[in-house]
Amino acid sequence: MLCKGSGMKLVLTLILSLIVTGYGVRPAKAQEITVFVPKGPIVVDVMAGLNWMRCSIGQVWENGKCDGTPILVPFAVTETIIARTTSSMGDGWRLPTRDELQRLVVDQTNPPMINQDIFSETHPGIYWSADQNWLLPNNFWVVNFFTGHNYGRARRNQNFAVRLVQER
Repeated sequence: MLCKGSGMKLVLTLILSLIVTGYGVRPAKAQEITVFVPKGPIVVDVMAGLNWMRCSIGQVWENGKCDGTPILVPFAVTETIIARTTSSMGDGWRLPTRDELQRLVVDQTNPPMINQDIFSETHPGIYWSADQNWLLPNNFWVVNFFTGHNYGRARRNQNFAVRLVQER
């Protein structure tokens, strides 16, 4: 039998563990409004003031949709991707924050959990965000478009998909 003090410690340890690992966090979308305006290979998120690449890195925009297979890369490669994108598409492209990436998640029956009319052929898996987990500084936050959840335990050497964003 647990005494009152040890039971409370157990509950607090469990809560802290869930916060640190970010296990299956899916923010509520209450009253969140998104308005997307497609402009060829870019889509404007009017409410957030962002330009999104409609295709994941590794795909190309052809005939009104994304063609090809997204590449999965470790975090260090994202710097090179951003530099190459900047040289071909202009300044300001970057990895999205966890909250920005989470704005793309939609609740639906089948993955990927993203609007396929806007973001066609999205990889039904994990995408890098720019946000480090402050409780686990070697880990980053990512969004999984198979589940719609975000996680704070991605390691730099893991390979995930990339979608870039730019301030308007």
